[in-house]
Amino acid sequence: MRRICVLALGLLLPGSAPAEAHRLDEYLQATRLGISRDRVVVELDLTPGVLVAAQVFAMIDRDGDARVSPVEIEGYARRVLRDLSLSVDDRPCALTLTRAESPSWDEIREGEGTIHLEAFADTALARGVHRIRYANMHESTSGVFLVNALKPSTRAIAIRSQRRDVQQHGIDLDVDVATSLGTATWFVIPVAALAALLIRRRRTTVSCR
Repeated sequence: MRRICVLALGLLLPGSAPAEAHRLDEYLQATRLGISRDRVVVELDLTPGVLVAAQVFAMIDRDGDARVSPVEIEGYARRVLRDLSLSVDDRPCALTLTRAESPSWDEIREGEGTIHLEAFADTALARGVHRIRYANMHESTSGVFLVNALKPSTRAIAIRSQRRDVQQHGIDLDVDVATSLGTATWFVIPVAALAALLIRRRRTTVSCR
C-alpha cells in the first residue's frame, strides 16, 4: 500500500515504528517529543480503529470525494495542532506545522492507516533546569493516548524526570541543560567575556518565539 498524500515543509526527527494494535473503537494517538536547546519537536501518529475510521476520515476529506488533497490534510493537521498545548517554564509556545501525511481511505477504513504529523516550537534553553509541559486533547472522547520523550541527541541535555497523567493526555518533564563549553576553553576567554558568560549562565529563563 502506498501513501496518497504527503505535505513536507521541513525535515525533522526520524519516525518510529508503527503504533501498536488497538481496539476497533479507539483513535490511538501517540506523541514523541524531541528536545534540543533551540526547539521542541512534536511527532504525532494518529491511527483510527475501524469503528471510528469513517468519522476521522470525514474530518480530513472535506469535499467527500474519498481522496485526500494536500490542502485537506494540511487543514486537518492544523486542526489537530489547535488541540495541542506546549509550554516551557510555564510560558506557552506556538507550534509550527512542518509535515502532514495521510494514508488512503482504504487503509484507514481497514484500521491499518496511520496519519503522521510533525511540528516544532522555537525555544532558547539557557543553562539550568527547565519544565516542559505538553498536552493533547484532540478527539478526547474516542482517543487513546500515549506520550514519550525521545532521548536527547546531546549529553548537554538530560531529562531528569517524567510525569504523565493517568490517560497520558500529557507529560511534564524536568530538563537539565548543561554548558557546552569544554574545560580548556575557560583559559582563552578574556576576562570581560568571561564575566558576561557567567552572567548568562545564571539565567534559567526560556524564550518562545
